[in-house]
Amino acid sequence: MAPRSQYDPIATQYTSYTTVPDMRLETSLVRTALGPCQPTDTILDLGGGSGLHARTAVDLGAGRVDVVDISPEMLLAGRQIEESLGRTDRRIRYIHSDVTKPLPPHLAEQKYDVVMANWVLDHAESMDDLIGMWRNIASALKPGGRFVNVRVRCLRAGYLTRGKYGVVFSDFEEIVTGGPGWRYNVSFRLDGVPVVFEATSMEATLGLDHSIPESMGMGGWGVVPLEEDEVVKGDREYWADHVREPSFVVVVGRKLGG
Repeated sequence: MAPRSQYDPIATQYTSYTTVPDMRLETSLVRTALGPCQPTDTILDLGGGSGLHARTAVDLGAGRVDVVDISPEMLLAGRQIEESLGRTDRRIRYIHSDVTKPLPPHLAEQKYDVVMANWVLDHAESMDDLIGMWRNIASALKPGGRFVNVRVRCLRAGYLTRGKYGVVFSDFEEIVTGGPGWRYNVSFRLDGVPVVFEATSMEATLGLDHSIPESMGMGGWGVVPLEEDEVVKGDREYWADHVREPSFVVVVGRKLGG
């Protein structure tokens, strides 16, 4: 199944991803990266699916979040969650678009205080896709605007073969044409139901190489420290393998100027 449509069949199950240990850590790290938000803050959430992190941003005080995703079913799941929460103020808007391509004009004309791109860089099937994603990120940010990104860091950490933190990476295939990078499967269980999807990570993303976005006026890179996270501090022994060899990290940056 093509990565750009594969989330449709698992959209309902994917909203339960917060039960996976990795996701609890991810949510905590993203919350730290976002920090307190202001009612005037606007956020663009590229590849935001059903709005898991968009809801975190709203909880932190953001005025509006625009979630952009390729999967209509994931977007529908997000709208349904908003309805179930009784939110009618449209603080989270769900927009269907391919984030490797130029954004729709009504989004491209806006400048955001924060752009999130969580996991979406790990669905770039080629360097051209990756460049397209970075172009959207850089062009959407206000000067001085902040960037938050969850991305894969280590594909072959030993604990990923046994799913210690709830997630397994497997079936690796090198991407030569359009790469270099890797295609692989990501699997976990939600409510006892196995969920499997395909991901693709370019070497530039895995290696924290930011030469592409730096050519577009971005900088100020950092990684949210794992050791100081509240989830990790709650059980340092359990999270020791991840801290030593993280399968994912939360990267922050900003648009220079302003």
